[in-house]
Parts: sequence; C-alpha cells; structure tokens
Amino acid sequence: MPIRLAYTISVALACGLAIVAAFLPWTSLNVEVPIFGSIGTVTRYGYEGDGVITLLLALPAAGFVAYLWFDRGATAFRLVTLFNSSVGAVVLATALVNLFDSQRALGNAQQELGVDLNAFLGIDLDSLMETGEGVYVSAAAGAILAVASILAFSAHRFAPAVHDVTKAGEERPEQTLACNGCGTPSPSGANYCLNCGRTLP
Repeated sequence: MPIRLAYTISVALACGLAIVAAFLPWTSLNVEVPIFGSIGTVTRYGYEGDGVITLLLALPAAGFVAYLWFDRGATAFRLVTLFNSSVGAVVLATALVNLFDSQRALGNAQQELGVDLNAFLGIDLDSLMETGEGVYVSAAAGAILAVASILAFSAHRFAPAVHDVTKAGEERPEQTLACNGCGTPSPSGANYCLNCGRTLP
C-alpha cells in the first residue's frame, strides 16, 4: 500500500507538471538588427508544438495509475509501471530534443517574421533563441515519471518475501494465508493482503 500510494503521488505530480508545461513558453526568438531595428519577437508555447505530445502521453499514465486502485493484482502493477517508465522516457526525450534543437523548437517562427535570418542577414538562430521554462518543466515531468515508475517496479518486484522461519525449540507461528493475486503470505485472520491490498479468502 505505501508503494502504491507513493507511486500515485509521483505520477500525479509528473502529470501536473506536464499540464503546466504545455501552457508555458518553450522558446522565444527576439531579433534586433542595428540597421533595421527590431524585426520582431516570436514566442512558442508548449501547446503550439511538442508540448501537446508530452501532455497527451502523460495523461494516460495518470489514468493507468488510477486503474491500479481497482485492480490490485501484481501483474497489473508491474505492467503499468513498465509502460509508464517508457512514457516518462519519451516525454523527457521530447523535451531534450526541443532544448538542443532550436529549429524544431521554433517551428515556423521565421515564416512569421517574414525573413530567412540565416540566408538574408547571416544571423545564427541559436544566438538569438531563449529557451522557455516550459521545456525544463516538461523534462522534469518526464524524469519524475520515468524514475518513479522504475523505482516502483523494482520495489514491488524485488520486495522480500515473508518466510516462516523458526528456531529449534520455538513455537511455530500461526499459519499464513497466501494471496490469490500476488501470492504474498499474510498472517492468519488478516482480511487484506499486506502487499497488494486484495481481499483474502
């Protein structure tokens, strides 16, 4: 239960950041030429480009985690965490591509300005571009989603099993019930599995 709760909070945080990132500036281009003066400023927001992709990837991740509260099986938990780790990696990669590839981040900014800066003025776009906070917020969302999913999978997959070990001369403990969902032993008389929360027979 603590693993599931911590994982749910982490995914909710990542999805919240992805939503915020979609409405923040991802990059801006401010062109000022000494002879011509200011040609113009173009700001690209997340919803005008790859911020939509990161948002559409993050929202299903939250839906799958919500589903885990209805399906308490170990298999479902592992599949969701594996899927969400991949989604987080894609979100992070998308943000990094926009961070390091100015042409992709700017999109059709030069068309909006009505001038080819490289050909006409010999101006390097990279020197004029400012990365917006949306890219960094999106990268953080992807990193949180990927890392939290990997940690949740590892903690659930490699959680130590409860063994019935007694020393010579000691009284044997009460019998345990095995969960039908994940197979984890629980003390006799328990109503719910200590690992996945499924109702015990």
